[in-house]
Amino acid sequence: MKEVNTISIANAGNDVDIGRIDTELKSLILTTEGTIPGSRGFGLAGEFLSMIPNEAANVLAIELEEKVETYIPEITIANVENCSTDPMEKMDVKIHVERRDMS
Repeated sequence: MKEVNTISIANAGNDVDIGRIDTELKSLILTTEGTIPGSRGFGLAGEFLSMIPNEAANVLAIELEEKVETYIPEITIANVENCSTDPMEKMDVKIHVERRDMS
């Protein structure tokens, strides 16, 4: 099973408090779903860790978008890039976020 080695959060060109979002997203990604009493839905299932990097980045993007809708509703996931070069090594991902249109 792979691990997420580095997580980079990037503002996709609009007014987002990237420092706060960085902390909240990393907490969401690094928490295993079901491990926080009182908030069992917080975190990710982590199934993407057993996939090849490009597939893992796609599954991570889908799962992350579903979770940020609930836990960080002011943003949306614009893109998740796999920056890994070796499919057997730890994942390096770059996550691009945008402010969600609340209109």
